[in-house]
Amino acid sequence: MNTLNYGTYYSLNYISVIADGDSSFVHELTTTFVSQTPKMVNDLRLAILANNHELACYLSHKLKSSCEVLEMSYAAGICLKIELAAINKRNLVSLIDDYEVLEHQLSVSTHELNLAAA
Repeated sequence: MNTLNYGTYYSLNYISVIADGDSSFVHELTTTFVSQTPKMVNDLRLAILANNHELACYLSHKLKSSCEVLEMSYAAGICLKIELAAINKRNLVSLIDDYEVLEHQLSVSTHELNLAAA
C-alpha cells in the first residue's frame, strides 16, 4: 500500500484503509472536517472561557474523534484532557494554553486539507 501524504499534524493513512480505495469517501471525510472544525474549535474556546462544562465536554469529545481518524494523537490527547476536565467540573479556563495548541494544530490541518482538496 502506498503511503499517502502527511500533513504537518495529520495523516490520511487510517482514512485510506477504512475507505478501501474509495477516494470519494476520503474526500467526503476531509471536506466535512474542513467545513465543520473551525466553528467547533471557536465554540470550544467560548465554552472553555465560560466554564461551560457540558458544551466543552460535547465539543472536545467530537473533536477528539475527528483527530483520532486523522491520526492527530497529540491533538486528540488535548481534547481528552479538556473532556475529562469538563466531566469532572474542573476550571476549564486553566486549560486555555492547551486549547491554543489544539487550535493551532487544527487550524493548520484544516488549511492544508483545504489546499489539498483544491
